[in-house]
Amino acid sequence: MPEGDTLWNIAHRLGPLLQGRTADEVHVHRPRYRPPAPGSLVESVAARGKHLLITFEGGTVVHTHLQMSGQWHAYRVGERWKDSPGAVRVRIRAGDIEAVCFRAPTVDVYPAADPRPRPWDRIGPDLCDPEPDLDTVMVNLCALDPDTEVADALLDQRVAAGIGNVYKSETLWACQVDPFLAVGDVDPGVGRDLYRTASRLLRSNLGRSRRQTFGRGLAVYGRNGRDCPRCHRRLRIARQGDLARVTYWCAACQGRGDVAGLSPGPAPGLR
Repeated sequence: MPEGDTLWNIAHRLGPLLQGRTADEVHVHRPRYRPPAPGSLVESVAARGKHLLITFEGGTVVHTHLQMSGQWHAYRVGERWKDSPGAVRVRIRAGDIEAVCFRAPTVDVYPAADPRPRPWDRIGPDLCDPEPDLDTVMVNLCALDPDTEVADALLDQRVAAGIGNVYKSETLWACQVDPFLAVGDVDPGVGRDLYRTASRLLRSNLGRSRRQTFGRGLAVYGRNGRDCPRCHRRLRIARQGDLARVTYWCAACQGRGDVAGLSPGPAPGLR
């Protein structure tokens, strides 16, 4: 699933192409409300966590959440698309530019006066912001069930927005925190450091085409069975939570040596 840096990069790419321009055509796949009419001005293109928001004059928002399958592309009108017309979920044409969203599972139109709750209003502070509100993040974290495993908590967009499986794994490794540790057993200072680190890693990849969190690549994500860059023991993979989301971690230096059949190390983050 695209994470906060991916959505920021999409907005950064589409914004200069659409903002301040009049849309000649706006197509949205099966919206609940009518899309903006031809001739509507595009006011902004912005990312809010994992949500992409294209706002038109009058306050109407075209909203997409890409989940695992969605992609946004930009083309010159007449240029060959990289996906099929049947996969189009949003198409916005403005002059000689068209922005096309393919295969996004979540697409809708929110008029300014729409009484429905907006999904992006229910998420926590965006960790891609220059100075995310970590005080609010910590209040949100403390509101979770204390038995929630910290890896699952990092994925909870109601606490803070932008973290997915990659940054979850990379952040926990960077802070040497056990992914299976209960939130109720996480020291507040360690919890704050987790989100500060996640924000730093996300922001360091804004504008990049290839993620780098350690050296020229990633420390643990996708590296099951390879050596930990810190302690040189074998990295592991597990699935956590109701959705069985994948976590990569080092059992030796993140406090889960007992799981790996190794001698248990300290458990960073414990009170």
